[in-house]
Amino acid sequence: MPMLALTLSLVLTAAPAELTIDVKPSEVTVLVDGQKRSLKNGPITVRVKPGRHHVKLSFKGDTHQEEIPLKAGEKKTYQWSFEHSGPSTLPTDEVAPGNEVTPE
Repeated sequence: MPMLALTLSLVLTAAPAELTIDVKPSEVTVLVDGQKRSLKNGPITVRVKPGRHHVKLSFKGDTHQEEIPLKAGEKKTYQWSFEHSGPSTLPTDEVAPGNEVTPE
């Protein structure tokens, strides 16, 4: 009786990781590993291979970049907000010394 040989190959792949991008304002240009992503409908979730991933954000001439490490099966949320370019405090009714206005 002939013998039959059976060869079994297993290919193990690491589970993908998930990176959720939540940046403000929604008009920010987002690149993940060099690929442009749209935030028009709010935060996005990108499935990526485990490892380090490059996130680059651009808004009105300002840029922020970061490397995000992800393990197999890991889910991570990346948040960033570009600060408002206007005054950091609201104006008050107080007058700084030397800037008083006197009636004529």
